[in-house]
Amino acid sequence: MGQARSRRAARPRRPQQRSLATRGRLVDAALAVFAARGYDGATTREIAQRAGVALAALPYHYETKEALWRAAADRIFGLLREHTEASARARAEGPPAERLRGLLRDFVRFAATHPELHRFMLQEGTDAGPRLTWLVETHVRPRFELLRGLIARAQRQGLAPRGRPEHLFYALIGAASMPYAVAPEFRRLTGDDPDDEALVEAHVEFLHQLFFARAAAAGAARGV
Repeated sequence: MGQARSRRAARPRRPQQRSLATRGRLVDAALAVFAARGYDGATTREIAQRAGVALAALPYHYETKEALWRAAADRIFGLLREHTEASARARAEGPPAERLRGLLRDFVRFAATHPELHRFMLQEGTDAGPRLTWLVETHVRPRFELLRGLIARAQRQGLAPRGRPEHLFYALIGAASMPYAVAPEFRRLTGDDPDDEALVEAHVEFLHQLFFARAAAAGAARGV
């Protein structure tokens, strides 16, 4: 009797689990397609085909293309947050330069394994419409404000290059992400995989030397 009730209780979960799995495949496919083609170039047909879902079933999970696009944005920024939050908390009380270096390492490693983030942002960042407004206010601005504050503190202590913090913000993001966003070009030019573990670590160290170590040395020479 108890086993029969248990089986009946378990039955509703299976369709729900299948639905969640389907939504997950759709979001992964949408992220890849939107990152490659942009919002206007992406089609729900291609997304459904990539996810292995019937096009007619797509509205059951996401009523509109924009809803699917927002879900894709939530997915990639959620992954970034999960990747960086734990280590950021561990460094919360550390010196600004060490926090920046740690954030830089975390971001480079994330960019190496998720090049679709930079591709997605390059596609959306050129269209000053309501989608960009939502994306900036929901996902980009919180990280920007955090990093701008850290950069400004590091600059005041002579540990980061002088200049507007937002310029350094974009310089860091571009330098950290570009080898992975254009990975096929990198491989063609160099014969190496940019996401090779040793190359990723070398890239982190290069960026640290480029943006922070030299500034810190110059600050020390000035007595800052």
